[in-house]
Amino acid sequence: MLVSTFQHIPGVGEKREKDLWARGCVSWDHLLESDYGLPKRKYARIREGVVESVDKLKALDHGFFRNCLGNKLSWRAYSHFREHACFLDIETTGLSPQYAYVTAVCVHGNGGTKSYVSGENMDELAGDLEKYRYVVTFNGARFDLPFLSRNLDLVFPQIHLDLLYPLKSLGFRGGLKNIEKHLGMSRDTEGVTGFDAVRLWHAYKNDRCVEVAGRNVKGADALGLLVEYNREDTVNLEKLADYAVKELRDRAHAGIRQSAGQE
Repeated sequence: MLVSTFQHIPGVGEKREKDLWARGCVSWDHLLESDYGLPKRKYARIREGVVESVDKLKALDHGFFRNCLGNKLSWRAYSHFREHACFLDIETTGLSPQYAYVTAVCVHGNGGTKSYVSGENMDELAGDLEKYRYVVTFNGARFDLPFLSRNLDLVFPQIHLDLLYPLKSLGFRGGLKNIEKHLGMSRDTEGVTGFDAVRLWHAYKNDRCVEVAGRNVKGADALGLLVEYNREDTVNLEKLADYAVKELRDRAHAGIRQSAGQE
């Protein structure tokens, strides 16, 4: 879908992009082959942007596409950066990074799935994230990434796909687990909630017993359940991203065909 995108070029909005599709210009290659009746100066400007985009994609320049696609269109780069993407989720002691702190983080990608725990190996997170060019979260734009930036002084130069918004545009409402259930996804940590994640952390730190989703755990067992819960949150993001991007791509392709008068 990225190579059918023109909105990232300065001066090209959604309306102009649809106009290009309607003229039969549905890819970067098409525009490089013909001006499609565009005024000479306008065509030259868009062509310059396409040439730059082709070069940046060949180089997998995630910084370029992060800046020019923005949050709204970041999903269009997903398939091209899929092999360089990671899925990320965090657990904290509260909702505000001013008063709470990160307890656990999980990163899932082609390099495997790794958990980070406060006081153990959290210092490895920054270096490991540098391997990736694309980050996928759920509500990460408002929570996970700002929390990590404030709490651990991390920066995120990667393209960021926050699944909350594309899934909402597809008609899904509610939290991550509600959407998973709607799509028929199951969990080994069924019944564990975000509030339970806080309780599990304190049960680990204070070595006291708590009942969570019918299990009585404390100490290391409480931490184990917390890490497992965080891991499932993270790994399931991959399935949700694949689903959401496919649905959005299918809708966009239908729009392209309709604009081009093929339907």
